[in-house]
Amino acid sequence: MKKVLAAALALSTMAPAAAGQSTGQTGAPPRPSAARATVRAIRRTVLPDAVRIVIDIDAEVPFHDERIADPWRVFIDLPDTRAVPSLVDRTLRFDGDADIVRQVRLGRQANNTTRIVLDAGGVGSYSVYPLYDPYRLVIDCVRATASAPAAPPPVITAHPPPTAWLRKPPTGTPRAAAAIADVRSAAAQPPTPPALELLAAAPAGSSVASNPAGPIAPPSPGVSMARQLGLGVQRIVIDPGHGGHDPGARGKGVAEAELVLDVALRLEKLLQKQPGVEVILTRRTDDFIPLQERTAIANRENADLFLSIHANASPNPSARGVETYFLNFANNLGEAAVAQRENAASGQTMGALPDFVKAIALNNKLDESKDFAKEIQHAMVDRLRASNKTVKDLGVKQAPFVVLIGAAMPSVLAEISFVTNLQEAKLLKSGAYRQRIAEALFNAVRRYQTSLNGVSTIAHQ
Repeated sequence: MKKVLAAALALSTMAPAAAGQSTGQTGAPPRPSAARATVRAIRRTVLPDAVRIVIDIDAEVPFHDERIADPWRVFIDLPDTRAVPSLVDRTLRFDGDADIVRQVRLGRQANNTTRIVLDAGGVGSYSVYPLYDPYRLVIDCVRATASAPAAPPPVITAHPPPTAWLRKPPTGTPRAAAAIADVRSAAAQPPTPPALELLAAAPAGSSVASNPAGPIAPPSPGVSMARQLGLGVQRIVIDPGHGGHDPGARGKGVAEAELVLDVALRLEKLLQKQPGVEVILTRRTDDFIPLQERTAIANRENADLFLSIHANASPNPSARGVETYFLNFANNLGEAAVAQRENAASGQTMGALPDFVKAIALNNKLDESKDFAKEIQHAMVDRLRASNKTVKDLGVKQAPFVVLIGAAMPSVLAEISFVTNLQEAKLLKSGAYRQRIAEALFNAVRRYQTSLNGVSTIAHQ
């Protein structure tokens, strides 16, 4: 119960600071009419699993998005904006293919609001998020699958945080307590193993139903499902944390967003030299990518591993060392505090808490993620010790990181050093030390790959 409450405390810090704030608002202040923003262009790109609509705007604006039925469509309202003359009251049709989102309409609403409507037939889910320099809104519409329900699931939309991450966490609420109670109740009912479901469904008298080999054994303790199935690693998503208007932790002349991007690009070069390995980065420039979108990229790309790279910070200047996290409920306030800081950019409200708690409680990649985290932690300590004799091994930990929630593959978050520690910040400014970090992460990936491929045999006498 303590773990669940610690997770709820860490996640509850994502609530908006002001009551009544819409979940579809960026938190930007109202714009004077003289400085009204302008919608300059709308672009459509067909991706492997989705269709992307990009709205180019000459300034940051708040926005509100909804999906409605009969017929299915998604609309985005941009208050106090106008469109360039060529887009006023226009309908943009994309008839070159039979894909989803074949039509985008622009209209004017009250209070100088521009409404952009997407024909969303065949869309299973969607996400809306801003990018910066230049400012634009991105709407990713994921194609519905044959097994998708008729009504789409609730959409979690990512927006920039309305306040700084140092605000005081709110106290527990009855709503949060009810959500946690529901998850604990569901978790108390052990699910039927897939093998037993197959046995129950088999026709009487069949070889499966008769089960001549005896009772079906449960999975072996201590051996992850990935190893039992002989699964390997080919496609890896590297996630440099923060970016854009979210620089992450700052200290001693080092900015987290720039640091981790440099390390990620170095790691990519090392991995690309390995035959049969594909590498995907969630960002390559100083752009802001919402936390939920980073995991969505890994899922859309059918990645085998997800590694999010971050740098640590502490109000205690003597805090130092490296640590690695996998997704689970936090064990203590220290882990919860790290999650609170890294989750600050999610922009989520308390309404998302039940979904987050359920996703963490039902995480089925815990064992594999923990194994991967151990490899990352061991490799960082081992590789960095040559340049940093006093490197501190803070160990493998667990916490409810939003960037890891929903990942369909083993996923970890590495805190590569403290930018607020004078000695470590000085090392982090060095290209040689950054290269060592990249090499450590590379070694960990290779060791994890090898551990999955390794098969122990018993010698016959």
